[in-house]
Amino acid sequence: MEDTPKLYNDPILSKKRKGSIDDPYQLYNETQVVYNGKAQLTEVPNREMRVEVFGDDKMWKEVEDGELQDDYFRVDYLNGVVYFNASNEGKSLQFKYSGEGAYYFPGSRIWTKRDGNEVVETLDSLTERTRKATEECEEATEESREVTKWTKYATSDYEDVVANTRKIYLPKVYTYTDIMTTYPNPQIGWTVVAEDTHIEWRWDGFDWIDIDVSDAYDGFNVIVSEVPPNNVNHLWLQAPVSPFAARIKKSETAPLTNQIWLKIE
Repeated sequence: MEDTPKLYNDPILSKKRKGSIDDPYQLYNETQVVYNGKAQLTEVPNREMRVEVFGDDKMWKEVEDGELQDDYFRVDYLNGVVYFNASNEGKSLQFKYSGEGAYYFPGSRIWTKRDGNEVVETLDSLTERTRKATEECEEATEESREVTKWTKYATSDYEDVVANTRKIYLPKVYTYTDIMTTYPNPQIGWTVVAEDTHIEWRWDGFDWIDIDVSDAYDGFNVIVSEVPPNNVNHLWLQAPVSPFAARIKKSETAPLTNQIWLKIE
């Protein structure tokens, strides 16, 4: 229920022009829409100068009483309301008149809900409730933006981890050189085993990196080529041959094919 003492201490204000040289009436030429059979003017019109209505291809006639025909209208000169026949509902019409002023009602004096003759909600309280709901909605929206932002960060970090660690195994090839010819356009994460050395090679976006030995196997990895490999962590054996990967094997007897033998006496 509304605070009655506060409600009655919120005054209705009025602005009344004298119609004199110093305080003349305000001339209006405005468009209003007929709603619920009436149009509300911006100000209270002067009765002597009357109200003129234009629009809808009709010659509008003002009447003071009786039934309103399709092209008739009646003016409440006390409250600034123009009444029409129901057939004109929703139409936009032009109004010309001399405004004497207006009454301004505070939101606390305009009811939006009632219980019988008891006012339970006014425009003021409805507006305040709407404002609070809007603020809460804006706070929730901002929180949602923050959550979305951090989710994007987390997703980006996850994608980086996946890009740097995922392994997509492809069919084996026989030698390291075969990787170049079999998979000339690799994608990040592609992993291939060279059968001659049992080394797993993974494409990191720039180079094929040896990341593991597919089976237990002793020895050291080495790249044999004319120019140094891109990966500085590789052992490099310069030789006038096409690049291939091999392993250095220390032993008393000759190792398997495609291994570099470091003979132990």
